Amino acid sequence: MKQLVLSALALFVGALIPIQAATNAAMAKVVGDFSIAALALFLIGLATVSGWMLVTQPTLPSLSQLTDVPAYGYLGGVIVASYVLAITYLAPRMGVGNAICFVVTGQIIAAVIIDHFGLFGANLTALNWQRGAGIVLMIVGLFLAKR
Repeated sequence: MKQLVLSALALFVGALIPIQAATNAAMAKVVGDFSIAALALFLIGLATVSGWMLVTQPTLPSLSQLTDVPAYGYLGGVIVASYVLAITYLAPRMGVGNAICFVVTGQIIAAVIIDHFGLFGANLTALNWQRGAGIVLMIVGLFLAKR
């Protein structure tokens, strides 16, 4: 049951990504610059996460806990900023569907590499023929969906 709920949540959140791409592009069109739109979105995100924390009241980490985080643990902020900037720029130029197809294909390829080598502390999951075939099918699907 728990796995079903987690899977449904992952599908729901995944469905939000193309909505985000389309709404980011709409904001960029109105404000005239994709980086200004991205900044506005991050301010809204900051307010949203701050509100969540006020409601849930998590225990804040100590300074020593924050310094114990591996350096790569802080890359998420750079990565999410890069994604928001890129998708806000790409969606109106490529179309939401094409942009998301390329993004998802990149995610699958990166995820398989991360799992295969256990990068960033991930559990090891070896690249086998099924996962390799999945990557090939994603790439084929990318070109079919792009037409």
